[in-house]
Amino acid sequence: MEIAGQTISARQSVLLPYCLGLADPASNTANLAKARPLFETVTPQETMQLVDTIVQTVDDINLVKTIVTRMLHSFAKALLVKIRPFERTIPFFEQLLAYNDQIIEILDNLKPVVSQINMYASITVEHRGMLRNAFKKLSELIDLYEKKENILFPIVEKYVEESRCVVVMWAIHDDIRETLQTLQRAISDKGYPLSELNKLLGNLFFDVKTIVFREEQVLIPAIIDHIPRQVLLGLSEDQHDQGQVDPSQAQLSDGQIDLITGNPTARQLLQIFNNLPVDITLVDAEDRVVYFNTPEHRIFPRAKAVVGRTVQNCHPPTSVHIVQRILEAFHKGTQKYAEFRINLKGRFIRITYTAIYDEAGVYEGTLEVTQDITDIKELEGEMRLLDWKE
Repeated sequence: MEIAGQTISARQSVLLPYCLGLADPASNTANLAKARPLFETVTPQETMQLVDTIVQTVDDINLVKTIVTRMLHSFAKALLVKIRPFERTIPFFEQLLAYNDQIIEILDNLKPVVSQINMYASITVEHRGMLRNAFKKLSELIDLYEKKENILFPIVEKYVEESRCVVVMWAIHDDIRETLQTLQRAISDKGYPLSELNKLLGNLFFDVKTIVFREEQVLIPAIIDHIPRQVLLGLSEDQHDQGQVDPSQAQLSDGQIDLITGNPTARQLLQIFNNLPVDITLVDAEDRVVYFNTPEHRIFPRAKAVVGRTVQNCHPPTSVHIVQRILEAFHKGTQKYAEFRINLKGRFIRITYTAIYDEAGVYEGTLEVTQDITDIKELEGEMRLLDWKE
């Protein structure tokens, strides 16, 4: 994506200091005076490039979010001249827009409920039910965020050089997911302070509408003409979280692979990987994903687009520093294994990273294994008899 040029560079030399100065607006008046005449002609591509530079310049992701939010407020008039200013024939984008419409409708319907709660300074049983249903529907709809993170974002990174805005969007996705989880717990707690509930609701409304605006008025308009049309049309198919890879798709010229202890066909290898009770992802020595398996119920969704992507970009911004620390230790050989355990959607998940070295001790990559151990934790005693129900 080529958006650099003499004219744009001149504009950027004025806009960028203003944007970076938004970390402290009170001391940014001189930059504002210079930049303000350009606000009404800012384009999505220009905005995306500015965000990319901000992400590279500012280390703190929370400060980046603040700066970008203030910047977009300044550019809103120009970016909203036309609503959804892009071609409307890409199925993946159409699904995203349909979900956005449903999400905004739910939030709009919640406004009078929240007003009633604050008017009477109390939450009735009926109010709790309405909030609970709304949060449940929102949680289902924002599952689309995972598809964006695993399908769309890798494609953006591949074809658009100034793509670091997706890091900021992923961070906001995480904020929304966390806020929703907290709200779902809060409405079950009759002693939860109304002031705190209002704060959470405010965060939810703001962040969700922020994501919708950035997708529809900045990201999609900026990238749609710079990614091959066939790639965009294939986005809706480019996922494996809904099913397993068909072993019949496996190909190898001689039909078999010599694994020393046996010679399975490529098809049989796929069957093995498909039926392992774990998620596996293989990363090479350059930190790029080279393979992931497709068990029937994958814990963390993956898409074909992730292959060739750096593993750092496959994790939320809040955990990238941990991934980077692990990989650096594996490269150096100072550590060879790392383990984590997390609670996810009511399940207990174990995640391990194992460094892979050749016979000479040269680092070749990392194997990530994720397993749902919720039921395993509950096992007791032996089971020597078949317990099939006929």
